[in-house]
Amino acid sequence: MGKLEQLIYTLLAYINNSLNKDINYYIAKSLLEHINRIESFSLDTVAEACNVAPSTINRFCKRIGFKNFSNLRNSVSIPMGVNLYEKAETELSTQMFLKQLNENIEMIENIPILNIDRIVNQIHQSRRIVILGFEKNQIQAMELQKKLFLFGKLCECDTNLFKQIDALSDLSDEDMIITISIQGNILSYHFPIMEKLKTAKGKKLLITFSSDLYKLEIFHDILQCGKIENSGVSSFTLLRLFDVLIDRYHRFSVSNFS
Repeated sequence: MGKLEQLIYTLLAYINNSLNKDINYYIAKSLLEHINRIESFSLDTVAEACNVAPSTINRFCKRIGFKNFSNLRNSVSIPMGVNLYEKAETELSTQMFLKQLNENIEMIENIPILNIDRIVNQIHQSRRIVILGFEKNQIQAMELQKKLFLFGKLCECDTNLFKQIDALSDLSDEDMIITISIQGNILSYHFPIMEKLKTAKGKKLLITFSSDLYKLEIFHDILQCGKIENSGVSSFTLLRLFDVLIDRYHRFSVSNFS
């Protein structure tokens, strides 16, 4: 359900950030209204549902980061027999919640301090930092942005996927990209963000729960801060990791400017 969730977040973000209710606003709204049928739609069918020309649909898809409607449709994966409106994650009991969170915190505590300090040093030295947060972890990405700002480091953190993609186009080797992808769904070949990350300049850090993503050679550093089966507590885990990073960043700043 991860790819579908990301599409929903993208469309909702477009609606939430639209200053005017123009044709693209209504396309986004119509796509959301038909989200459980998108996978079976042809370009002509979706154009008819949105009451616009097929070329207008393709232009909108490109605007939100997809090559065309076919690329958007292929990004949606709804397994047979799955109800779109069922809970994506099983509700955790208090005991299981604490167990999973403690396991993740233990993983964070076992990250070598040299790795943490190398990343902190990179954050400190980078001229420009773009933070990429996806799906439900966009809020945590903005929390990292706020924490770094309070210590004098202004970062970029847009909630719109297509604006995040645009931000990667004009980076330099002096810049840094911090990508938060807990399960790695957004890093599949269906999403254009992957191609942009490959070609973008700057140091690239990935924060994830997936051990499978270590094979991705596009990242200079990867922080695995939890177990993939503990994704239900990812929001709290990320906040703890950010506390660790910010504490080291503060220490680094004090030692360098005192």
